Amino acid sequence: MPEWLQRDKNLQLLNTLAVPSRAEAFVSLQHPLQLPAALDYAHGEGLPVVVLGQGSNVLLAERLEALVIMQNCLGIERLKQQDDSIWLRVAAGENWHGLVNWCMRQGYYGLENLALIPGAAGAAPVQNIGAYGVELASCLEQVHCIDLHTGEPVLLAAQDCRFAYRDSIFKRSQADQLLIQSVDLKLSRLARVQVDYPALKNYLESTGVHEPGPQQVFEAVVQIRRSKLPDPAEIPNAGSFFKNPVLSAVQASKLQSRWRLLPVYPQPDGSVRIAAAWLIEQCGFKQRQAQPVQVHARHALVITNPLRRGGSEVRAYAEQIIAEVHGRFGITLEQEPRSYGWV
Repeated sequence: MPEWLQRDKNLQLLNTLAVPSRAEAFVSLQHPLQLPAALDYAHGEGLPVVVLGQGSNVLLAERLEALVIMQNCLGIERLKQQDDSIWLRVAAGENWHGLVNWCMRQGYYGLENLALIPGAAGAAPVQNIGAYGVELASCLEQVHCIDLHTGEPVLLAAQDCRFAYRDSIFKRSQADQLLIQSVDLKLSRLARVQVDYPALKNYLESTGVHEPGPQQVFEAVVQIRRSKLPDPAEIPNAGSFFKNPVLSAVQASKLQSRWRLLPVYPQPDGSVRIAAAWLIEQCGFKQRQAQPVQVHARHALVITNPLRRGGSEVRAYAEQIIAEVHGRFGITLEQEPRSYGWV
């Protein structure tokens, strides 16, 4: 067993929900050359491999009979540059918000709407992170991976990732099959902004900014997120716990005929996205703040774990939300964080 590989690792400080959890084996990957030995160990012991990243979008059971790999490899490389574009290769362990901040200082634009999203760059393609009208898919070119079974490199172009709303091949057919080593991004060197998203547009106008530049958009997104979402370092949480349901126009119209205040967001493909937070609020979960696991008082989409209870308790609370929303609206919410350790 490599000396840098740990047994019976405590993961409570390594997941943002702060659930108590232990892994059979653990490695903090500091260099790609460590990976073959780690995979050989896992295969020899018959252990599945779980890639943890920075633990911001996972729900862990009390025990993981697995080799947990925390991807901590760092580095940002400029691949090529043209008059109006820059191509970057970003190692999976880079902090996402740190990357966005760095790009702003360099004059590389396109990520500012994605500021303050927790987690690592390597996790960004998994759920096709998105916020305030922009998704990662709009600037991602390639994803460099390693097949966890063979150890062979796998290169996926953006179209191979099958990006959709909060979705990708990494959550479907390739779930837990690949370790992401780095991502290639194409960013703009021109100060173009995307401010069509209502909450962002309204915030900028309310602060007297009518022709914002990228830096103003970046700062606005940071302020909006800080006003709505709890800091995991202060109140354990995994960000948005549920995806916003996507319905057909007919389904959404039927719901609106009964629930006239239901927030709806028509999509370019004709579907309609509805606000999961509103559905949860209508079921009264914001009023139930005395429970050990609860939705956040300012944003019902966020489940918090202030008393650092176990993953099974968080899971049971999420299932209660799903059941009550389905019972009232006939809509089944889909959990956003990946669950590990349950059969």
